[in-house]
Amino acid sequence: MTDMVARDDMRADGLSKGAGTAGSEAVLRLALKLDGAVSGLVAALSLLGARMLDEALGLPAWLHWGQGAFLAVYAAALWYGATRQTVVRPIAVAAVVLNVVWALGCAALLTAGWFAITTLGVCYVGFIGVAVLVFASLQVAGLRRAAA
Repeated sequence: MTDMVARDDMRADGLSKGAGTAGSEAVLRLALKLDGAVSGLVAALSLLGARMLDEALGLPAWLHWGQGAFLAVYAAALWYGATRQTVVRPIAVAAVVLNVVWALGCAALLTAGWFAITTLGVCYVGFIGVAVLVFASLQVAGLRRAAA
C-alpha cells in the first residue's frame, strides 16, 4: 500500500509532484553541464596541444588557439548558466544556436577544401560536428521540458 501512495505522488515523467522548477530543469542543467565540461576539455586540448594537433589533424595551430579561446569562454558561460538556482535561459538558447552554427562550421570545414585535413582530422571534425548536434538536441529537450 505504501508503494501505491509513493507512486501516486509521482508525475508521469517520473518526477515528484513537488519537484517544481528544479526537477523540470534537470535535463537542461545536465545538458549544459555536459556541453560545458566537454567544451572545457576541448579548449584545454586546443590551447595546450595546438602545434601537435596541427600536424595530426591537418588544421593550422592558429585555428586550434582560436577554438580553444572561444571554447574556454563558452564552457565557463555554460557552467555559470547551469549552476544558478534557476537555469539562465538566454545562455541555454544561445548554446543551442551556437551548437548548430558550430556543426555547420564543421561541415563547411570538411567540404570547403580550405586545409589539407588528414583522415584523423576528418574523423575529429566530423565527431565534433555530430557531438554538438547531440548537445543542441539535449538542450532543446531540456528547454521544452523546463517550459512545460
